[in-house]
Amino acid sequence: GNLGGGVTNLTMPYIFLIMMSFANDEVDRAWRLCYIVPLVLHVVGAAAVFTARDLPDGNYAELEKSGAKQKTDSKVVLVTGVTNINAWLLTLTYGFCFGVELTMNNVAAGFFYNYQGVTPQLAGIAASMFGLMNIFARSLGGLLSDFCNARFGMRGRLWSCWIIQTIEGVMCCVLGSVTADMSAPYPADGPKYPAFVEIPKDEWRVALNSSWGWTPLVGNGCNVADADGKPFKVLACGTKSIKTTDAMKDCLGIQDKLILIQDPPLGHMMIDGEWTQIGHHDDCISHSGTFGIAVIIVIIFSVFVQMAEGLHFGIVPYVSRPALGIVSGMVGAGGNLGSVIATWTFFKGRYRTDDGIVNLGIMIIGVTLLLFGVHFPEHGSMLFKKGAIKYDPQIVKPPADYRGADLMDYSKAAGAQKDKPEVV
Repeated sequence: GNLGGGVTNLTMPYIFLIMMSFANDEVDRAWRLCYIVPLVLHVVGAAAVFTARDLPDGNYAELEKSGAKQKTDSKVVLVTGVTNINAWLLTLTYGFCFGVELTMNNVAAGFFYNYQGVTPQLAGIAASMFGLMNIFARSLGGLLSDFCNARFGMRGRLWSCWIIQTIEGVMCCVLGSVTADMSAPYPADGPKYPAFVEIPKDEWRVALNSSWGWTPLVGNGCNVADADGKPFKVLACGTKSIKTTDAMKDCLGIQDKLILIQDPPLGHMMIDGEWTQIGHHDDCISHSGTFGIAVIIVIIFSVFVQMAEGLHFGIVPYVSRPALGIVSGMVGAGGNLGSVIATWTFFKGRYRTDDGIVNLGIMIIGVTLLLFGVHFPEHGSMLFKKGAIKYDPQIVKPPADYRGADLMDYSKAAGAQKDKPEVV
């Protein structure tokens, strides 16, 4: 699922271009047609679910009927899960690793497109790096958790989780800080200015003495307007992808269906015989050349995000065996909640996107400190060894003979061999 976020960012811009050809280059219809692809995949996935088993040992109903699996008491499981303080602490901290991943999947492509000034396709590729790190990074976090457990026990799992997620927060701050002091297309409702197109310096253009470089859409022989007959405009330091018309192609000497129009770098050029100032800032992010370093930082940042997720689920199974499903669900839902909180707090227009990323990093570091409160009576905590303090995070205890849903006892199964071992 997490990897799918990266694949989506990588492939959907190209699927959009394919749908453009089916929609006669109508943008509104093309992006709607794109949703056919996830619809088909959902239907195929649902069909596969109906053929699956609940567990490798069999379906729940069969295992409960045989006696191998204890029948689940929903009330006991629910009460046990929601009255465990560790479960709530991990729910909050997981919200700022998995929740950060969901948030970045939503905002990264827009950040690269609007701020770095690259095409939607290239922005999608750059943003996909975040999700694609799931190929190995989450598993790497799990391996690190097991390694630390073998060396230092549960306290090792907790310390490694805190360290990795804190580094995640630092890398988040670094990502936003790269461009925080530069000019950006913010606020979104700010004044707009005539747009330009950067024409590539192709060999044939040079040979024919044709224009290249920053070219106005109005002036120097061009008079390109939008569907309402108005000149194309963008925010200062802004970027916009537009569909080209035949008149635009003829005027600019291009064949692209979609092009980027931008606010050019601050400078002067000859327009219709007059020396004219163009651009509005000399430090726009879109002309800063920081795209490459931003992608590298995103990859490093993503590795620590995914590792923190794996490290969390190296701890979750020990929180409450009888309520493992509830605890896992709580922690997993915390990721979605964290994404909602982060998105609405930092990325709904109150801050510039890069400033929002810096603030998100600070929040990650702060929330991760809650891991110091996670304590296991049988293992200890980050600051206290086993038995150093008398504190049990399980407020309401389950019945003494209640087993976890994943614990099978085949000795109690009807017709089972007496010497068949218990499987955990």
